[in-house]
Amino acid sequence: MKNLLYIFLVFGILFSSCEEETDDPFNPTSSFSCLIDGVQLSDSSPMGRIITQGAYIGGLEISGTSNLKDGKVMNTLYITIQDFSNVAENTNLTLRLPGDGKAIVFIGIDEYITDSPPYTGIISFSKITANKVSGTFSFDAHFETAGTCSVTEGSFSDVYY
Repeated sequence: MKNLLYIFLVFGILFSSCEEETDDPFNPTSSFSCLIDGVQLSDSSPMGRIITQGAYIGGLEISGTSNLKDGKVMNTLYITIQDFSNVAENTNLTLRLPGDGKAIVFIGIDEYITDSPPYTGIISFSKITANKVSGTFSFDAHFETAGTCSVTEGSFSDVYY
């Protein structure tokens, strides 16, 4: 009987010492970063959402916003993936139209987009769960009068959608 008591005591100590892993909404771990023409864009609160209206219904949109150098503000990058329910981890998707999705960068008031060849890019999801994603991306985009924009070293981690 004494041995049984010791066994329950040992199991109780073992299970109570294990820390349960939980997502804390007040301490987010999300991140989004890239270089836009060599200048860092970083967002510690990126946004993700499943699209419910328009041409990309069922798609996923991820966005990151931050200030760039020289006082330019509200620089936002959007990545939109069509038919997100069929996306597999570690598969390269194209960011162009036609393709798997598109990317748009707002630098100040200029809008750069991957809407036609040769302006294209790649995104890959390294982790897809029921409510968050992680991955990498890079692309080249253009604006009618402002020329081209190159986005490199793009990554996002634990972005909720």
